Amino acid sequence: MDQDVYRIDNMTLKCVSVLFQSAVNSILVCRDISAYSQPYYTLLAVSDREKSKLLLAVFADSERPGEGPAYLRSFMQGDQICFLFRYREKRRLDAFVGGQVVSSRVREQICVNLVLACIESPLPWPLLYLQLDQRLINIEKDNSVFLTTDFDLGALDASLTESDCVVRCADVLLDILRINTGRDLKSFALIKGKAFRKAYAQFAEVYRDIRLTEIPQDKGRVSARVKEAFAKHRDVWFRILLILCVACAAVAIMMLLSFVIFGDFSLSKLFAGSLETIGTEHLGGA
Repeated sequence: MDQDVYRIDNMTLKCVSVLFQSAVNSILVCRDISAYSQPYYTLLAVSDREKSKLLLAVFADSERPGEGPAYLRSFMQGDQICFLFRYREKRRLDAFVGGQVVSSRVREQICVNLVLACIESPLPWPLLYLQLDQRLINIEKDNSVFLTTDFDLGALDASLTESDCVVRCADVLLDILRINTGRDLKSFALIKGKAFRKAYAQFAEVYRDIRLTEIPQDKGRVSARVKEAFAKHRDVWFRILLILCVACAAVAIMMLLSFVIFGDFSLSKLFAGSLETIGTEHLGGA
């Protein structure tokens, strides 16, 4: 059997790329070549026997609310146990957040969206912790946040709870909130103090704190809109600035020519000679 092909029921999954690989597990991007639309999936293939048992126990003992398992399918292939997840193209938070933060309010919106993504995640707490700890956090252009399943199971700990996840999430939130936009935020001070005391036990608590201390929308509306407009249209502003620079350079060259030809910077003298005399007629008087 082709090692790059995984078969389950009526699906034939062809590996198109490897996101992660270790002695414990591999993360593959696969395409279902048996389907007409050939959709993509993320495949978690676990090779280590002890980690396989631990992961099965984690899924079995999950206390997360939701319908059904967090994965789409599970199956065995050779000595590997495989779990199939929906594929979503990565857009890592750490790589894009700096360019998307155009105001303090946007910082707080991204934090709210991250907490909501954690609350809505169907994964068991130990796996959610890996997502946060390994920064498998992604951001869309509209500042919405999603988590991917390309984790390294080497550090999987079945004893981790929601409280552990919240503490780890708080560290990420502080990194986002401390991005320099020239303003100290109440939400940063509050979360920092509680995270230091390990006072958070549930995601609902940190969500409430951000909401209570976030910048009111009306208060930051004008400055936020100006910054967001500039960020969205920075290419247009650059082109306008370039055109103005070219125009200024052209004027400077014309003034230099005026000085060389006439001895001063009067631009009118560049055209005076040609307009005062037309053929045998002189327009400047008798």
